[in-house]
Amino acid sequence: MNPLNRNPVQASDSDIVRVIEPLASYISATNQPMATLMAALRALASEVKKTNRAASAHVLTFTETCW
Repeated sequence: MNPLNRNPVQASDSDIVRVIEPLASYISATNQPMATLMAALRALASEVKKTNRAASAHVLTFTETCW
C-alpha cells in the first residue's frame, strides 16, 4: 500500500464483470454449485477482512509516524 496515494482507483462495472463471469462459470460447472458459491463468498469475505486489517495497520503506522 502506498500511503501517499490519496486517490484510489475505483473499479468499474466492467472490471467486476471480468472477475465475476469466470467465477460464475466455474461455480456453475461444479457438482455442488451452492456449496461452491458459499465457499467463494466465505473466501471473499475473509479477503476483505484481511485487507481492511492491513489497511488499518498501515493507517495507524502512518499516523503514528506523522505525529
